[in-house]
Amino acid sequence: MNVSPLGGLPTRFTKMSGAGNDFLVWGESVSVGAAEVAAIRRLCRRGTGVGADGVLFVFPAGPGRVAADYRNADGSVGRFCGNGTRCAARFAVLRGLAPESLIVRTGWGDVPARVDGARVTLTLPEPVAVGRAVSSLDATSTLEREAYALSVGVPHVVAFVADGVDLETLDLARFGPALRRHPEMREGANANVVKVLGPSRLLVRTWERGVEAETLACGSGVTATAVTACATGRVKAPVALETRSGQTLRVDFRFEGEIARDVTLAGDARVVYEGTLDPGEWEDA
Repeated sequence: MNVSPLGGLPTRFTKMSGAGNDFLVWGESVSVGAAEVAAIRRLCRRGTGVGADGVLFVFPAGPGRVAADYRNADGSVGRFCGNGTRCAARFAVLRGLAPESLIVRTGWGDVPARVDGARVTLTLPEPVAVGRAVSSLDATSTLEREAYALSVGVPHVVAFVADGVDLETLDLARFGPALRRHPEMREGANANVVKVLGPSRLLVRTWERGVEAETLACGSGVTATAVTACATGRVKAPVALETRSGQTLRVDFRFEGEIARDVTLAGDARVVYEGTLDPGEWEDA
């Protein structure tokens, strides 16, 4: 019996981008086993595959609701992806699966979303607790000594560059992998390195767990960054966060003690193209 090199993945897919975070999206539920994980890894690999930071399976989950099952580029399950959830909401509206105001079911919980054309705003399902201080693991004085660990559906470490450091030209590969495997984060974390640009503006670059590389944007990462920067007195909400793609994401919330409540994440979510995979061309991929 011949087994497709794509496993059970459908051949038709949609490529989407949320502020530079890119995804392969399917409008149906798929049972993901070893064959599908291997196919996801091949398809997400840049250069020899389609190229993506992860994949989404989006399907109806009741009136005004869709489910968004997310997998990282390495095939591992992602509990939550901010930009992926925004793309899932836009995809659902474009496909007629849900109205412009909808609920997206994620591994973190139900996420209310509002789709206004290519702009999608999420309201996070839980408050975000202010992070605890941890070491930035840097002996070069490029980063401030203290970093901050917190969760926005998935774990994050937020580190600020020292005064005078140019974050745009920083070799993130020197710092990202160590922060991503921070010894105080048992499951690892996404690593966000940040520079303050103004009273309510930040520049952030993220080294993502499950991608094991820098991505052009990270929705949960900019949220963790905004909450941390406000909690430490660096900026005030709402916060505009410039990402590696050049796109800006907006995070708003209110503090109640050391808890950020009513947290929203807004930015663009766009269809890049529709494509068809040819299983015959992937036999030896």
